[in-house]
Amino acid sequence: MTDLLSVLSEEQKKCVTKTSGPMIIISGPGSGKTRVITSKIAYLINNQVSPSNILALTFTNKSAKEMVDRAQNMIPNQNINNLWIGTFHSIFAKILRLEAEQIGFNYNFTILDNDDSKNIVKRIIKELSLDTDRYKANSVFAKISLMKNNLITPEKYKQSEELTEKDKSTYQSDFISIYSKYEITCKKNESMDFDSLLLNTWILFNNFPDVLEKYQTKFEYTLIDEFQDTNILQLEIIKKIVAKNKNLCVVGDDSQSIYSFRGANINNILNFQSLYPDSVTFKLEQNYRSNKTIVQAANSLIQNNENRLNKTIWTNQTQGDKIKIMEAKSDNEEGFLIASAIKHTIKYNTPIENNLVLYRMNSQSRSIEEGMRTLGLNYKIFGGISFYKRKEIKDIIAYLRFIINPKDEESLLRIINFPTRGIGNTTIEKIKSLSIEKNKSMWEIILEIEEKKIPIGNRASIKIKDFSNLINELMLQKNIESYNFICELIEKINLIPKLKETNTLENLNRLENIKEFVNALKIFSEQNNENTIDKFLEEVALVTENEYDLSESSKKNNHFVSLMTIHQAKGLEFDYVYIVGMEENIFPSQQSMFSKNELEEERRLFYVAITRAKKGVYLSHCNTRFKWGNYVENPPSRFLEEINNQCVYIRKSPIKSDYKKKKPYRIKEKKNYNKINKQNLTKISKIKTSLKPLEKKMKNLKVGTKISHNIFGIGTITKIEGELENKKIEVEFADNEKKIILVRYAKFDLID
Repeated sequence: MTDLLSVLSEEQKKCVTKTSGPMIIISGPGSGKTRVITSKIAYLINNQVSPSNILALTFTNKSAKEMVDRAQNMIPNQNINNLWIGTFHSIFAKILRLEAEQIGFNYNFTILDNDDSKNIVKRIIKELSLDTDRYKANSVFAKISLMKNNLITPEKYKQSEELTEKDKSTYQSDFISIYSKYEITCKKNESMDFDSLLLNTWILFNNFPDVLEKYQTKFEYTLIDEFQDTNILQLEIIKKIVAKNKNLCVVGDDSQSIYSFRGANINNILNFQSLYPDSVTFKLEQNYRSNKTIVQAANSLIQNNENRLNKTIWTNQTQGDKIKIMEAKSDNEEGFLIASAIKHTIKYNTPIENNLVLYRMNSQSRSIEEGMRTLGLNYKIFGGISFYKRKEIKDIIAYLRFIINPKDEESLLRIINFPTRGIGNTTIEKIKSLSIEKNKSMWEIILEIEEKKIPIGNRASIKIKDFSNLINELMLQKNIESYNFICELIEKINLIPKLKETNTLENLNRLENIKEFVNALKIFSEQNNENTIDKFLEEVALVTENEYDLSESSKKNNHFVSLMTIHQAKGLEFDYVYIVGMEENIFPSQQSMFSKNELEEERRLFYVAITRAKKGVYLSHCNTRFKWGNYVENPPSRFLEEINNQCVYIRKSPIKSDYKKKKPYRIKEKKNYNKINKQNLTKISKIKTSLKPLEKKMKNLKVGTKISHNIFGIGTITKIEGELENKKIEVEFADNEKKIILVRYAKFDLID
């Protein structure tokens, strides 16, 4: 016990040894909060609390695993395998599988990812013959998610005059029809989306007091990490769980609350003491990560927020270098400046992988990439399509999901003609219609076709029978070890030979991805005693998007500069951090300019970005950016002026230029920064394409036409907007990646 506490500061010890009653730990960046939480778990277990009576909730699978490993290392003689630790969604999914029958589900329900949910919404919009411009699937699903996270079911929605009147005023009166049908479809398919995992847990605890009491008794101690990121629904569930024992410990930092767009409610942490008046507050204010300059800069910035808890971060680290502000003439020059600065740190013995470039939006990466390539620096972008969302992987996973849950019609629709087996859209639509008409699942209709109870045409019935035989064979083997099963599946569906038939780069990439997927199954089988398909699917479904791998093996095998959005960088740390695009309308974003709350969140986002750095921070901004064929001017970000002057200096550009020596972040007069000056108009006129060949090209543009782009490769046009030289096309390339292309400047050929 002494050893467990000896490595902690006095304030950290107080946090760990206080075990009863509600408490909140306000933890600044780099203050060792993970050490405190894991020490607290170990301390409880050493004090005879069974691991099975401890509930620890996190926001990423990575942090949950890290906590388990660290806690086990602290108490190597204790077995902590029964500890209930994981993300909100994984823990609640576990509870729902145990209690599924109470709310009318089977234990083997499918967990939908967002893409699956949006596909269901798209089909419902089509089935209801609604205007797809008025009812966009992404927006509708986002609204459904918002409703669920605010405890508004379709039934409650219908009863709300305010909501229904608002829908009428925005000409979206059919939203409730989509929402209702979406929920009915999910229930019929034995499926839950991520929001339903939360909502159904709340319904379970609210409607079944005996079930709630069981878990209230079980969970004697509840710990929550990153409490500032919780939403209303998560808080309501926690309040129910801890109502009996009240041994609740929440850890978080209001200054790092940056996920309101996902429903996170900063008031959960700001109002914790009002919610639990007898709670005790601890503050972890010592930063063990960053030097004094970085800490002082972050403090001076965040003090501009009114909506915050009072704390002052400090550090015993050295003073360190001042934060460097770099002004560039253009975004292309900005990319070169950033790459040059990184090369400078490498020259003075900083490993390349200790450099991180952050931006507000993914679209800003282009000029940074060009700078990296120009100076020959290896880099990696985080935030593209995740591995498990690639088409070929989702197709294989759909087989696995359907074999476990034959009511999962979303998966059935993916696999019924993959790889192609001659079951066309006409046959699929007939099966769907019969399913609705007879009130049976599509799989039940397929089985009736196989048994010749339903006539569907000789050729189609043969193809359907082949498919049903394949699925039935696989269903008989579903309980075998997952690695052997996936090998059997890939062989039976003849996937590898099908992909090898056409020797394209796209197919080669797909083969590599499938190989990597099989490897993942191999590792899963070796590392888990319960290595069946349903257990693997549970793990895959609950993978947190954009979890960044900072394992030692990753660092040793991959020497690159990391590029990502600031939202993705939460919880990470690097020696040097480069934050680009420090301009009004970019950071802070244009959407946040007219809302105090949104502007304060943008400031918290900048605070998070700065505090990722240990040794140095570089901030860059441009005089002009090229966007949608125009040169756009934005003044330097107001946030630059909010940093203590003593913490920054202007770094001279390594490029010969006429940079002014005055501080670039001083804004003395208001200008119309969206206006293009004559010089820029001249630049644009010089690069305008001749309209004769352009008109010819545009005349042949049609939705469904294939193009070959000089950078992105082969793609299909999915949307066309604008006229003549302002025409834009949306193109879907490999892995379902969509790009918006301005026709006038893009280099592509039409494919006949």
